[in-house]
Amino acid sequence: MYSSNSIAASLLLLSSQYTVVHSLSITESSRAQTARSRLTEAFRSPSKKLTLHPELVLPEPSDPTALLLRASEVTKLSETIRTRAKANAIFVEGTVDALAPMGKEQEDARGNFPGPLPIVFSCVDEASLSDSLEQLADVEGVEGVMIPFFGGKEIDSVESYLEEAANSPELGNGCSAIWEAGLQPIPEIVLAPGAEWPEEDVARLVDAVKDTCGGLDPVSIVFTNGETESSDDDEEDEGDDSFTPKITIPESISKRLAFIGSVRTTAGEGRMNIATSQLSSCKFNGAFLRADCVPGYRLNPDLNVVGGFWSAAIGDLKSLKSKSFSFRSKVKLDRDMPMEWFNYQKDVMESGALGGPGGDGAGGSFNADAGDYKGF
Repeated sequence: MYSSNSIAASLLLLSSQYTVVHSLSITESSRAQTARSRLTEAFRSPSKKLTLHPELVLPEPSDPTALLLRASEVTKLSETIRTRAKANAIFVEGTVDALAPMGKEQEDARGNFPGPLPIVFSCVDEASLSDSLEQLADVEGVEGVMIPFFGGKEIDSVESYLEEAANSPELGNGCSAIWEAGLQPIPEIVLAPGAEWPEEDVARLVDAVKDTCGGLDPVSIVFTNGETESSDDDEEDEGDDSFTPKITIPESISKRLAFIGSVRTTAGEGRMNIATSQLSSCKFNGAFLRADCVPGYRLNPDLNVVGGFWSAAIGDLKSLKSKSFSFRSKVKLDRDMPMEWFNYQKDVMESGALGGPGGDGAGGSFNADAGDYKGF
């Protein structure tokens, strides 16, 4: 016979093999609580509609003149995303210096309509987190910091998550530092393509993330599907299946925090609409619209063009009208690298190509060879 004490000790020893135990005592400051409230409001819609959050990659100019002009360009982009695109929050990748004008523009809009959008700073280099937090202390408008857990390594099960977490105690310290800075940590979990996630495993995974963060639920978790290697023909056949996380959020945990799913598909042929619809059907609260959605954004990161794109795209995704309209561009997004992306954006924004309430856009009959596409 085994005593109850020995059984309990054995269970504790067994569970410790896969459980990360933190001695951190997390207490949110009033500033961190304010950040949690603002982000929760942005990530969750009272009507349960999917909230939309574009990713903005702010380039670091090498030309001194471009560096001087960057502040005004970032300020203009910030205003465009707030007033024309009407996003719910903004995720920003870049240096803190590049981000500062955007934070000021958003904070200056407090008390106005449309009001400010919370900014989430994407920390792509975990080693620089401490320095980034020190710099962010002087930047207005930032409410959270997204951290790619395990450096973006793909997770295919709860057990693989726990194994990685056991080897990454620094993640708990990082989350604690973000809370101490008055901000909210937002973990990004990259899921292995093809992995199956029963609802009970999703609930266990969320509990494990809470443990990693030090015993306090983050305001949100971003789930991203790992990238698959395939040919262009395979990608066309698969549609958007490989570009959104394939998990369903259980009802039992849906009220604990906001669940955001990444969308990584180039705009055109209604692919972004399909991807966001998939997230809605899987009970996600919001969509993180990655910069990958902007065709050719890495080759031509013109911030004016980026602002115009997100204004059109988010407007389309939020629209209740028929998605059967088409528009014509001067470049073919799927077949050619959009080196003249500005011309494309100009066509969409100025020619009335997004159509009126009746449905189809301008330009007459749909002509795929000429560059017509069925929405975003």
